[in-house]
Amino acid sequence: MAVVKKTISIPKELYEQLVSEGEGLSKIVRQALEEYIKKRKRERAISLWGKLKDWKIEDGMAFVDRVRKEQLKAQEEREEWPDT
Repeated sequence: MAVVKKTISIPKELYEQLVSEGEGLSKIVRQALEEYIKKRKRERAISLWGKLKDWKIEDGMAFVDRVRKEQLKAQEEREEWPDT
């Protein structure tokens, strides 16, 4: 994995608490950022739920089934026309 070095500013008290944990600042910051990204992804997925409900889809499987059927239909239509 490539590494990017950045300078950040944090309150001294927070830094001292992090250092007292003894795991290393880089490791703690990396873990915190990974947790933040997971949280944001969950929030985005939850926000999409309302949009999916607008599509009148019962559940995720119904959506996947509908997309697969549309793809198969499009593929069959392409196969009906010979290449020119």
